[in-house]
Amino acid sequence: MEKNCRFSYNELDDSLIISCKEENENVKESFMFDNFIFTLTGRGKVVGLQIRNISKVLIENNVSPEILNEMKGVTLITKQRENCLLIGLSIISQHAKVNVPIRVFMQESKAILN
Repeated sequence: MEKNCRFSYNELDDSLIISCKEENENVKESFMFDNFIFTLTGRGKVVGLQIRNISKVLIENNVSPEILNEMKGVTLITKQRENCLLIGLSIISQHAKVNVPIRVFMQESKAILN
């Protein structure tokens, strides 16, 4: 599932917050994995993501953190495979569009994708 989302970057704590929640959806729970905080609906749909230390995550994926200062849009892509939640983050800036993969391994999947 691919969705254009609202976003906010806080340079002070190097945190990127992404929200794809629609008006008719309610947040039921959040869970943390490493530098990622996932927000889920009652049905387990991923509707939000906070990435702490986003600059480090970008560098680990060969992306310059400078893109954070030029962001124009963010797309969140979610896919579930067996015990792994695959999150793709597309950051659109004035000069480029970069894709950042995030893999979350879970013994028990909390998230569903709609």
